[in-house]
Amino acid sequence: MNESNIPPRKIKVGIPRALYFYRYGPLWVYLLRQFQCDVVISAPTSAKIVEDGAKQAISELCVPMKLYFGHVQALLDEYPDLDYVFIPRYVSIHKNQYYCPKFLTLPETIKYGMKLSVPILTLEVNAKKHYGIEGAIEMGKTLGFSLEDSGKAWMVALKKYNQLKSKMNSSNYIDILASLDKNPNHVIKKRKFREVIPKKIRGKFPLSILILGHPYNVYESYINMHLIERLKTLDCHILTIEDTHSDQFKKPVKINKIYEQYWQSEDEILKTARYYLNEGKKEIDGVIFLISFACGPDSLIEELVMRDMKTRKIPFLTLILDEHSGESGMVTRIESLVDMIRRKKYDSISSS
Repeated sequence: MNESNIPPRKIKVGIPRALYFYRYGPLWVYLLRQFQCDVVISAPTSAKIVEDGAKQAISELCVPMKLYFGHVQALLDEYPDLDYVFIPRYVSIHKNQYYCPKFLTLPETIKYGMKLSVPILTLEVNAKKHYGIEGAIEMGKTLGFSLEDSGKAWMVALKKYNQLKSKMNSSNYIDILASLDKNPNHVIKKRKFREVIPKKIRGKFPLSILILGHPYNVYESYINMHLIERLKTLDCHILTIEDTHSDQFKKPVKINKIYEQYWQSEDEILKTARYYLNEGKKEIDGVIFLISFACGPDSLIEELVMRDMKTRKIPFLTLILDEHSGESGMVTRIESLVDMIRRKKYDSISSS
């Protein structure tokens, strides 16, 4: 065969299935494909990934960061021919707010923490500059694309992402993210749970539960013990930030008369909580807040949200996640919360 007829090998870029892959993963995949890259994604979280991440990361880091280390290692193990590991730098998407420092320094944390032999490909998103297009241009330059072509690639990817985002909600979120990975060995197997609700009364006493938390806690089924699936077996309808209308995120949250919320990710949680404390109060029966052990911003706003929910008499449960979380203890707490809410709701209906 003539060598000139052999198509050039595409640049292979690996994306760790962790942290803000659970929010911006589709955007990254669309952008890298616009740059003609062969995109691969690390396997769904497993016990080995958790173990590898905990070994490589320092103990003071939160579990989502430890998982990130594990997913980078999983990419290196499965794809030894990687040209780049894609590690974005998210600074801000609003000029008056910042992401957690772990997002600001993520490329350096992984580069020096793991002593990577594979180069890192970075996309910087910083509203204090020009959102993401400047970062896309810099990334395109690394991949050999012109300024104009890189700008166009960003705009196409962003448009496709926004179209997809408008269709995503808590019921299809995990499946849509999983569809980005074309590796047949990475198919997420649905876990079966015992039916807690007897068949004869299933559907007669439903509840609506709001799950608050970062997407990498809410949709990371391995680390949250398959919370969404468990609640569904308990006849619960699930609501998350992704089910909240975008209009609810336009008005800033004021902590008091002087201070507004400083952290970008926590701001989304507070705005969602504000909606369900007011206009959306009748849409939910209870709230579960997922926070990562050792996450400072989360622990602060959890206290604020808990106090507000208590004032409005909305049942509230905090679940703290780390790599040592026990399944039986968490399941007991979830089932106890649901049972308490159901008894209170339907006993009051029958007695009225």
